[in-house]
Parts: sequence; C-alpha cells; structure tokens
Amino acid sequence: MIILRIYQILWWLLLPVIVVLRLWRDWRSPLGLQNFQDRFGFQQLPKVDLIIHAVSLGEVRAVTPLVKRLLAEKPSLRILFTATTLTGSDQIQRTFKQALAEAQLFHTYLPFDFGPSITSFLKRTSPKAILIMETEIWPNLFYQAEKRNIEVIMISACLSDRSFYRYQKIRQTIRNLLKPVIVLTQTDEDSLRFELLGAGNAKRMGNIKYDLEVDPSVFEQRDQLKALQLPDSLYWMGASTHEEEEEIIVEAFIEARKKSPHLKLIIAPRHPERFPEVKTLLEEYADAHNFTLSIRSHGALDALNPRADIWLIDTMGELLLFYAFADMALVGGSFVPIGGHNILEPAYFAKPIIVGPYMDENRETLEQFLENRAIMQVNSETLESTIIALSQDKAMREAYGNAAHQTMMQNQGAIEIVLAKIDSLF
Repeated sequence: MIILRIYQILWWLLLPVIVVLRLWRDWRSPLGLQNFQDRFGFQQLPKVDLIIHAVSLGEVRAVTPLVKRLLAEKPSLRILFTATTLTGSDQIQRTFKQALAEAQLFHTYLPFDFGPSITSFLKRTSPKAILIMETEIWPNLFYQAEKRNIEVIMISACLSDRSFYRYQKIRQTIRNLLKPVIVLTQTDEDSLRFELLGAGNAKRMGNIKYDLEVDPSVFEQRDQLKALQLPDSLYWMGASTHEEEEEIIVEAFIEARKKSPHLKLIIAPRHPERFPEVKTLLEEYADAHNFTLSIRSHGALDALNPRADIWLIDTMGELLLFYAFADMALVGGSFVPIGGHNILEPAYFAKPIIVGPYMDENRETLEQFLENRAIMQVNSETLESTIIALSQDKAMREAYGNAAHQTMMQNQGAIEIVLAKIDSLF
C-alpha cells in the first residue's frame, strides 16, 4: 500500500506545522487549549467495548438518540463517545453530563490520524468495534483496527459525486481500507458506489439524522423567547453560515426589509472561531443602515433585545433552540461551495427551509425534499425575492414547513438497523 506509506510519512513531515496550527486554532476558540493533548492520544483512557465517533456538532446530534438507546438497553456496554471538533465535544459533555459523571459513558477527542497516536489510542481502549458516523475514512485508524481485529462500521454513510471521483483516483488503497469495513449507507446509490470502491459489505440503512430527538428544555426556552417577541415581528434565521454567506444574507435582509419592515434576522455562524469577525461585520452593517444588534453571549437568554433588528448567536449548542423559535430558516454552507449542512433540524420544527446552489454533500436528501415541495433552493440573486414572498405569505410558510416535517417523519427508522447490527456484535 504505497499511498498509505506516503500518507504516514507525510504525517511525520507535517507534524510540526499541524501542532502549531492546532495550538493557534484552539487558542482562538472559546473552549481553549485544555483538550489539546487529547488530539495526540496522550489522555488517560479506560478499556471499552465500543467507540462511537461523530466528527462535529451535527453528527453528534444525529447519533445521540442511538447512544441514549444503547445506554438504556445495554447498560453493561462500555462506550467511548468521541468527537473531532470543539463544538461536537461540548455537545457531548452537555447532553451526557450525568452519564459521564457516573462513568456510564466516556468521552474524549478521537486523536489525529497520526500512526503512533492511533496505535496508542487503540491499544489502551481495546474496543471490540468502532462505529463511525457518516463518511469518515481515516487510513491509519482503519489499518490499525484491521490489524487488531476491531470491527469498523460506518453508519449513515454517503458519497457525493466529488468524493466518489476523488476516491476512484486511489481505488486500490481505498479498496484495501474499505474491504473489512461494514458500510451502512443512506441510499442504494451510496451502497453501489461503496461497492465499486471495494467495500466488502455495503447495505442501505437510511439517514440516521431523520431520527432526531429534541430535549424538552429546547421547547421551554423557545417559549421563553416567544414571550419576549414583539407583535407582528417575523424572524428569519441564517444558520451554520460560512465566510461570505453572512454578507449575502444581510444584503438580502436589507432589501427585504424595505417591503417587509416587520422582518428581523438571526445569524448563527458555523464555527466559533469566526464569532468575533462576524460580530464586527454585523456591527458595520448596523452602523451603515441604522440597524440595532443584539448579541446572545452578552447575557441570559431573556437579555436578547426583541426590538433589535439582528441577533447574533455567538454561543454553542443552541442551534436547535433558534430553529424552534425562528419563522423561517436558511441553512448555510450552501451559498458557498461547502456542500450544505443538515436541513433536517429545521424540518423537525416544520420551518420553511431555504438553501443555496451548493448542496452536493446532501444531494439525496435535497432531491427528496424538492420532490415533496418541502424546501426552496435559490441563489444569491433570488434570495431577496424568496424572503419577501415568505415573509408576506403565512400560508406559504406553513405549507413548506409542514411538507418538510412530513418528509422527515416518513423517513425515520434507520436507528433500528444500527441497533440490530450492534446486537449481532455484542
């Protein structure tokens, strides 16, 4: 496996740069540097039966119902729940605070895919199986897991056109990595693509994100916000936004307000390290257009100013709350070539959903929603007119929102397939 060897050598060569970049990124993050050592496998870890890995916040939320079911139905199973991002880790710690305190569940970052770190990590945890949420192919992790006879299961896996063609260029290496892996995919097309890449065991399970569960506290906090809301005000939320998307959204908001003066805007950036720059950007817009800005992190929830034109959500773990509160939602990562983010969270709350042209990472889900008239896909030029139409037509908002919720409900059940697979292993 020549490419795998090159990959391993590159890790050694780039290690100093990676360490510096990781330190810089963690230093800028609200969560700080306290878990930096975990990323290189230096943490103290117990022996476990199962590792469940979810990269970021969205994947953590999606797999949370599965983890809760396992804790309830298999209390003797020792589970290590890992994440890659700071926001994902924070979500695990808040959601499973009691289980972590009682050692029913363990948590850490999954180390970087650096050979010695992965070897040490697997040696100390000694799991029987590793469950990986969505399509995360970690060469050293897969290689070391096979050497140690650890079962690797990818769940809710999918392959975009871009990823499929990219992997085809290194087909033999991917075939060697995927051959021992159990791949449970979102669609039949995904199963076929994994088989063409060499996966020895690919089967459709559906999208586990459809099985979303929401904590009752979200609805309690939503009602708290609703009590603050001014009569006739209407909130449009721009969620999980990336660089350049805030400008697109605010520009459309400025024009839409001319015809819908009751419209207000909520912006929730995707990455916490961008909170300061987005705050500066929104302050500039507020000054230039005589808007008022209220910032979530400046106080308790009821400190948000209902008279403000724009709310900046510069906190972590509150996306579901503001989806529940908002009247309509734009899902980011879709107006710049990122591939789009999870549209099922606003669908759960029956919100009309808007996305941009770049949704290749969520192709199958998008197509199903489009077929059911449960989503609106627009570009930056037509965003303004779409917002005006929605803001002025309550029946239109309800029709799209209800269609989104029904589409989501009709596709639930993937979690049972994963539980059956885990039952067969334990």
